[in-house]
Amino acid sequence: MRYFISAAEESGEIYGARLVKEIKAIDADAEFEGVGGDRMKAAGVKILYHSKDLAAIGLIDILKKIFFFKKVLGDIGNRLKSARFDAVIVIDAPELNFRVGKMAHKAGIPVFYYVCPQLWAWRSYRVNSVKKWVDTMLVIFPFEEAFYRNRGVNVKFIGHPLLDEISLDFNRESVRNDLMPPNTRKLVGLLPGSRNSEIRSILVPLIETADIIHVKRPDIGFAVPVAPHISRHAILEVAGGREYIKIINGGSHKVMAGSDFLITKSGTSTLEAAIFGIPMIIVYRSSFLSYWLPRILANVNFAGLPNLIAGREIATEYLQGSFKPEAVAREALDILSNQIRLEEKGKEMNMVRKSLGSSGAAERAAEYIIKKLGEILIRKEEDGSDELENLGMIDKIDTSGKSGDIELID
Repeated sequence: MRYFISAAEESGEIYGARLVKEIKAIDADAEFEGVGGDRMKAAGVKILYHSKDLAAIGLIDILKKIFFFKKVLGDIGNRLKSARFDAVIVIDAPELNFRVGKMAHKAGIPVFYYVCPQLWAWRSYRVNSVKKWVDTMLVIFPFEEAFYRNRGVNVKFIGHPLLDEISLDFNRESVRNDLMPPNTRKLVGLLPGSRNSEIRSILVPLIETADIIHVKRPDIGFAVPVAPHISRHAILEVAGGREYIKIINGGSHKVMAGSDFLITKSGTSTLEAAIFGIPMIIVYRSSFLSYWLPRILANVNFAGLPNLIAGREIATEYLQGSFKPEAVAREALDILSNQIRLEEKGKEMNMVRKSLGSSGAAERAAEYIIKKLGEILIRKEEDGSDELENLGMIDKIDTSGKSGDIELID
């Protein structure tokens, strides 16, 4: 089988690399080419365009690259029409991949969307476009399945791929010994984000929050992870000189693993923290337009993924104007001073983790794609519209183990 795969962002290409490996585990002869990064290349994908060359932040950056983007789309369109692909797999990045999906459908190629854009959150009208060209949406949140099915889209919940990227095999006491500032008994992780703009807008009020908490509870320490591309000096300028705050190079997962509680920026980190089962407060602050435009267009009541999954606010959110250090510190102290409430918050996060399914999302996605392609090829043979020359690869599926729902075709 020949696949065109498109993952234009770093998180997407992490998931794409694992999916490629799982498909190859079933079909060693599978061939891949498309858009991705170094991980996908290492997994065996012929990279036509590197994801780092497609990165654009803000309107000015997009305008500078607009002719390059048009060239990329033109080249992909020509390739989909001229080369023989059995399937197209697109991963997140809707601005690129909606166009890729439409071109693939026009060329008569089945399209599988893995790690789908959050149309349930905003711009949900785009579902009307998606259902015209996608074969299956392989969704990663449990509530997404009903969302797409109710709108006439073929959908399959396969679990969240983050469960395969996060290791919960750690020695908590050892981690805490590395992270705990001196003379402290409880640890609060402060996660401001990994962009320079987030450091400027979120870290300062987080440190002010820590200062307020420390005055009332000197036994509480704090840890701040520093992403590899963020200047440690910039962090120290804001948070340095406080013995109750430890600055950690990298290691946001380490901070999550060792913390009793987190105060974290809204985003993927909230879901990662839920996977670790750590209770949290969710904060966010950005420019007026950057915050309010998406907010006005949003179809959801919460910003934090754990709250969206739970359907209620299990982690208090302080966003934009409500993100005040005094308010955040008050809520954190209320939770940290009540062990029963702290444990209940942890149980709620564990329920979110359970709702994400079990590990092996990429394996399930690979099995589904190959099974579905086999059905499509059989249907084509029955219609007399195509030769079933590629069907032999189905014989390579092992039906004796986890893939028992995939029938062996003789």
